[in-house]
Amino acid sequence: MAKSTAALSLETGMLAFARSIQITEGLFYATSSPRPELQTPIEILEKGVRGQSSEDKARNPGSSNPQSVEYAIVPQGHDGVRLAFSIRFMPLALHPHACNNTDVGAAYERLAAAYRQAGGFRTLALLYLWNIANARFAWRNRFQSDLMTVALEMRGGGRLTFNPFLLSLDQPATRDDLVAALVEGTPAALDELIEGIVHGLSNDKHEAFAVKVGWSAVMEPGQEVFPSQEYVREEKADERLSRVFAKLPTFHAGRDIMQASMHSQKIGAALRHIDIWHGSEIHEAPIAVNPYGGVQETSAVLRDPKSKRSFYDLRAKAADLIAGIEAAGTPEEISGDAHFVMANLIRGGVFGASSKKAEANG
Repeated sequence: MAKSTAALSLETGMLAFARSIQITEGLFYATSSPRPELQTPIEILEKGVRGQSSEDKARNPGSSNPQSVEYAIVPQGHDGVRLAFSIRFMPLALHPHACNNTDVGAAYERLAAAYRQAGGFRTLALLYLWNIANARFAWRNRFQSDLMTVALEMRGGGRLTFNPFLLSLDQPATRDDLVAALVEGTPAALDELIEGIVHGLSNDKHEAFAVKVGWSAVMEPGQEVFPSQEYVREEKADERLSRVFAKLPTFHAGRDIMQASMHSQKIGAALRHIDIWHGSEIHEAPIAVNPYGGVQETSAVLRDPKSKRSFYDLRAKAADLIAGIEAAGTPEEISGDAHFVMANLIRGGVFGASSKKAEANG
């Protein structure tokens, strides 16, 4: 007999989910095809440049605008770049990290259990893997080369390598698409990887599934590399520099240097470009999962409260949401709204309701 969903609520004053996909900071290395074992940390350097004032209503339009900036390039003696990081997939979306209402906490556990039973985590695993294999996480660097690969190493020694150019950035990849993009590894190993991600996100044993990721691209000596850019608050800003790149200290060739890096948050945003259910006609491509469907590049908000498609609007219909998942027999029968809600719980964050709304649902 099906359980009743009539009195279910997913809203309460204090609610938080821990991040289920933990990513390390990415590190940039220069590589050399004649010497594959050579990996030289790419150093962040400074230079002075002289531009022109060109902004609208500039104080001195067209005048010289000297400034100092940080930059990173492929050093001499190298002909490629590697961006390396690791990912841990963890089952932290199966229950809240913090919740001040046991009934609401139980409702989230019921939602996640039904989603797992219907195979929903496999849909999300394929989408996350698509954004690893297509090298979206390299951002601007992805367009700096015409020859690149993405290699994944699983715990236990399995290795798969993809050609990112055989995968679209706009159309999600199926398993067959991922098989077609393989340049190293077997379809059986790909299935093992997919199931590993599913297990990491959904198992009851608190077991993580970890992969090492390496993006390798052919690039010319002196060619510019684009790490993450720091958004420095004014009180901490270095007045000498108008552009500050992300970097981490390391010791190389007998000296301390600052190695170019990619923020884990920026890599995570790329992997979260799986919201294919937003339904917007003004932006048809996938966007990063977040409660209101914000698109940073355009400032568009695709799931604003007026749309009634935000995470908060969807979870307000707890009974219908959970009943729909429990009625699904396959991942294809799960609604896009349900996939979106679960993807937000995997993303993690604080999802508490306003005190007035929480009281009304308490």
